[in-house]
Amino acid sequence: MTQERLARMGLAAANDAGDLNFVKLLRKEGACELWDYLRSGKGKTTIARRAARVDVDLLQRRTDEIGARFLIPGDEQWPRRVDDLAWSDPVGGVGGEPVGLWVCGPVDLSVLGKPVAMIGSRASTSYGEHVAADWAVGIAEKGCAIISGGAYGIDACSHRGAMAAGGTTVAVMAGGLAHFYPPGNSSLLESVRKSGGVVSEYPPDHPPSRSRFLVRNRLIAALSSATVIIEGAVRSGAQNTVNWALSLERPVLAAPGPVTSAMSATPHRLIRSGEAILATCPDDVLAVLGPIDSTIPDYPRDPSTVFDRLTDSQKKVYEFLPARRSMSVDELSILTGESIPSLLICLSHLSAANLAVEDPPGTWKARPYAY
Repeated sequence: MTQERLARMGLAAANDAGDLNFVKLLRKEGACELWDYLRSGKGKTTIARRAARVDVDLLQRRTDEIGARFLIPGDEQWPRRVDDLAWSDPVGGVGGEPVGLWVCGPVDLSVLGKPVAMIGSRASTSYGEHVAADWAVGIAEKGCAIISGGAYGIDACSHRGAMAAGGTTVAVMAGGLAHFYPPGNSSLLESVRKSGGVVSEYPPDHPPSRSRFLVRNRLIAALSSATVIIEGAVRSGAQNTVNWALSLERPVLAAPGPVTSAMSATPHRLIRSGEAILATCPDDVLAVLGPIDSTIPDYPRDPSTVFDRLTDSQKKVYEFLPARRSMSVDELSILTGESIPSLLICLSHLSAANLAVEDPPGTWKARPYAY
């Protein structure tokens, strides 16, 4: 194991992820130099005291025990998208690129193609769960990975949809990978690990915390080419992930929901403010990703009808035809302004379309048609 990798593993264990001041110091000094200084006993800071207690060899053994690998910048499988965090504006006082990443599962984070973050409320509605699962299937079928946070609600449905389609899904954790959180999603996250991957910037046995959920949201946004919010109440944690996507200048899409649902509040506000693109189907999401489908799809239209194929003159004649009695050709000509020859041609087409009937001879009436 290289000195750079050992140093970064130790720094990841001693550091509070998302600490901008620490990240700036790491960029300036380099991992090995900073780690040696913190371990020298010269520093009196909290992170120096933490570093003195880190056993990197034990940490590496623990990483191996849970079947994880520790990635650092420059590795072949390092996801270069997260490097964009170096220039993005901080959100909520945190920011910066990760020191390293623990990864479990066969996923290669460097070749995810066009990954899509799917996020939303943990207290999801049946509507939101249906949309999340259905869209995850449609997006995954096009070869796009689904990135989410492994939580209850929209996250879980998104992961399940991607796996149902045989696609790749990645769960970004707010704690170490030795113990999945929430415990109720352990079997789901184990399936995600086996088919795709689980990712964390925290050592294997570090527990999750409220602040760590917000810090990890920057990784969900950074690993993705676009972020889709399905549901979210007025005070939604998903808004934090959206803020990170906007800071990274990545597209944000929002699914509209029932106006009677509190879970529609954040998506509707984002659409109204112009911060998010309205999305009503997987194709709307795929359209913003570029080469997969660079055109915005048309919304479904009513199917063409017989009436749609009539000329303007034929429509006008039909409008004047009575349904309960017959009308002579002369009378129709006066009402429509059409000449007799033109009127007879129109009536012939209407009869062929089963819209008019001659009854009795020389007089005409309409056949009812719902259009």
